[in-house]
Order: sequence, then C-alpha cells, then structure tokens
Amino acid sequence: MKNYSYYLFDWNGTLLDDLQINMEIENLLLSRRGLPGLPSKEYYLQKFGFPIIDFYTEIGFDFDKESYKDVAVEYAAEYEKRISSAPLFEDVIPVLEELKKNGKKLVIISATEHNLLNEQVKRYGIENCFSSILGIENNLGKSKVDRAKMWLSLENASPEDTLFIGDTVHDFETAKAIGCDCVLIPRGHNSENRLRKTGAEVKSTLKEIL
Repeated sequence: MKNYSYYLFDWNGTLLDDLQINMEIENLLLSRRGLPGLPSKEYYLQKFGFPIIDFYTEIGFDFDKESYKDVAVEYAAEYEKRISSAPLFEDVIPVLEELKKNGKKLVIISATEHNLLNEQVKRYGIENCFSSILGIENNLGKSKVDRAKMWLSLENASPEDTLFIGDTVHDFETAKAIGCDCVLIPRGHNSENRLRKTGAEVKSTLKEIL
C-alpha cells in the first residue's frame, strides 16, 4: 500500500467497536414507540447510512408525529450510558502507535458531536495519537464532508498524500469529496457487500493499512 503522510480515521465502527450498542439503542427507541425492532444484524448493516434521519425514517420512525431532534437527544442520552462498554478494536492502539512512530499525522473525522467525540477519545487514552479530533456541531448525525474539507484547507494537505479509513459508504463519500484515497473495513456499520460496491479498497483489519 502507498505510504501516506496523513491518515484520517472515522471513529464509530472503525476504531470503536460500538455496533452492538447502537443496535440495542435503536431497538430500545423503537420499542418505546410500539414499533418492531430491527429484524437482524444483516438488516441493520444493509440499511444504516447518512444522514441518520433517512435511516431512522426507513426503519419506522415517524417524524410527522415527533421531531427528529428529540429522537437524536434521546439516542445520545442512551449512548452515553452505554459507551463505556464499547471497546476499541484490538488492532487500533498498535496501528496508531506504529503510524505515529513513523511520523504520520493522524486525524479523527466523525459524525459524532464534537465535544462528545473528544470526551470519548480521551476516555480510551488515545487522544495524544491525533493531531486533530473533529466531530460535527450537533448530534443530528449529518454529513461530515464539510468537516473533512475544512481540515484539508486548514492543514493545507495534499489529497494525494492522504488516506481516509472508515467502515461505511459515507466514509467513502467523504474521501471522494476531498479527493483522497479510501480504505474501508467491514467490521462496523455497513456490510462488506455495500462497501465493495463503492469500488474502494476493502481490508479485513486495520493492520493491513501498514
């Protein structure tokens, strides 16, 4: 694999193994509304995407009856209760340390709200691995493309010297929007089949980017 200077990482599902707690919360929120839960993990992996409001609508939420913002706040509260039970993937720290040792600049770009994202990364003691930790301005789960573009401009980084690593189709879309290469790892929130359809390079573990 090409040797890059900048490595951009998604957070949820790429570095943080939070698929199970996400599914548990979705099912909890659906049950509170008398709606059927997610039929399977495979269903979730095929349907999950950004913006999150579209995913919620597809799995049964009715935003003519309630506001999406209220649902997002409810979700965030439940997520915060459970986040401590979500581990980092076992290869995360060795890979980050190896890249850092070799002088690479590491960045997190996530659709998680900025302050919450920073709190989460600090909880795992890996904040010093990153030159920037960039979330979005609210907890509504919108696109992170603007954040990526802002980083590229402020850093004055070359897209050709940058690799984006993620676990969803939206990560590929973000990489494409800033013109950099992308590697997708099917261990998070989208199925391997969906990731391969993007045409991006698909790896089974994070270690394979070294």
